[in-house]
Amino acid sequence: MEKQILQALLVGLCYVFVYSVDPPDNIGKEYVLMFMENYKLEKNRNFPLELYISTSEKTIAHVNIKSPISSNPYVDQNITVQPGMVQRVNISEAFRVLGNSISSKGLLIKSDQNIAVYGANKDTLSNDVYCAIPVDALGTEYYAACYGPALKKTELGVAATEHSTSVTVTLPTRNKTLSVNYGGKIYKAGDSITIKLDKYQTLQLQSNSDLTGAHIVCNKPVAAFSGNIKTNIGVGITADHLVEQLTPVDTWGKRFVTAPIPKRTTGDYFRIIAAEDNTEIQISGMPKVKIEKAGEWKQVTIPSEDHKLITSNKPIMLTQYVTSQQNDSEPADPSMMIIPPYELFGAKYTFSTPQYSRPDYGAGYAYDHEFIVIVKDTDRKTLLLDDKPFPSNTHWKPIPGTDLVGGYVTLTSGSHTVRNTDPTALIGGYLYGHAFHESYGFPTGMRLAKINAVS
Repeated sequence: MEKQILQALLVGLCYVFVYSVDPPDNIGKEYVLMFMENYKLEKNRNFPLELYISTSEKTIAHVNIKSPISSNPYVDQNITVQPGMVQRVNISEAFRVLGNSISSKGLLIKSDQNIAVYGANKDTLSNDVYCAIPVDALGTEYYAACYGPALKKTELGVAATEHSTSVTVTLPTRNKTLSVNYGGKIYKAGDSITIKLDKYQTLQLQSNSDLTGAHIVCNKPVAAFSGNIKTNIGVGITADHLVEQLTPVDTWGKRFVTAPIPKRTTGDYFRIIAAEDNTEIQISGMPKVKIEKAGEWKQVTIPSEDHKLITSNKPIMLTQYVTSQQNDSEPADPSMMIIPPYELFGAKYTFSTPQYSRPDYGAGYAYDHEFIVIVKDTDRKTLLLDDKPFPSNTHWKPIPGTDLVGGYVTLTSGSHTVRNTDPTALIGGYLYGHAFHESYGFPTGMRLAKINAVS
């Protein structure tokens, strides 16, 4: 009898331990990152890469940024981050990876407190920002999201977190003329490229065709990235760098809510990538979408005045694309954002607004920063911006088929925190900035629970 009681207590303790641990999210103590190629318009002007690091902890975070296996370029910098604040760290642009190559340019970021990290890859009139994912939330399977037809090349990147990491990239088959020139060999649509990386090495692959749907499979966890060197989107001619850090397939979901880019009338493009065969997607008020094979994708346009509920019978990844500027009354440039599934919305975000690539142009060329937010209607009145109630002029709109509302608010430059007085209330948050021939967009955070893990 005593043995049975002891076993029951042990089981109970295990249950409490497992379910009291917070699910992984974009907050962590260790990150392995890379920066892909951006288009260099002014060959003699250098732009540092930027890391924005914040902490929501109650004590100061001591952070080290290091290039563990690269001596040229090299960085080994220690900083402190005050609670509720954001610290910007400049890194040499020499850490950008160029062409189809393996490099030693992986960056290691370690902290004694939980931090959030955002990476900005900026050059003249070309910028985008990604929300970094910590090592404890990385995976071994990803699909690339880019945009094509591309003005400059599409690209994907992989940064290894462990030695002897095998990386296999299977090229998409949608465009039969797609090719990647790597290691003196031409790989075509449907071909697989297998590479071995050691810890902190990076791989970058590029193509003149669209790499969206390229399948990345590894034997150990890696950080994966994708986007475009620079491209226009839609009928406009303005172009920009695109990048996101990819979310692992085992974190993909089946229920999403979209929000339009503020102050645009051209609509937004969305790409839906399937993780499994025979995926069916329903977008409220629009025809059903079906994707036959895993890794294939569909693109839809959602009008600028609309919020949409998107549901699927199997896990998908959703990316939103800001279209190129089409007239002088709507200054904008392309950018790309991964949209987390609703169940992976976070509860609190501390972030900073990036700076325009050419502040020397003057105040008239600075970014307008818009925070896009999605919450339950019942949580709207208790939402806080920098510990004050959300502005009364926030543009709220109900989202059909849900109990959610979407809105946006214009932010001043600098650090900001968004949270609810109820710490369990979920918040979907995205930061979007637009200026003369330049834009950026990124999710301000997300949970990364393995809701699509195979049991």
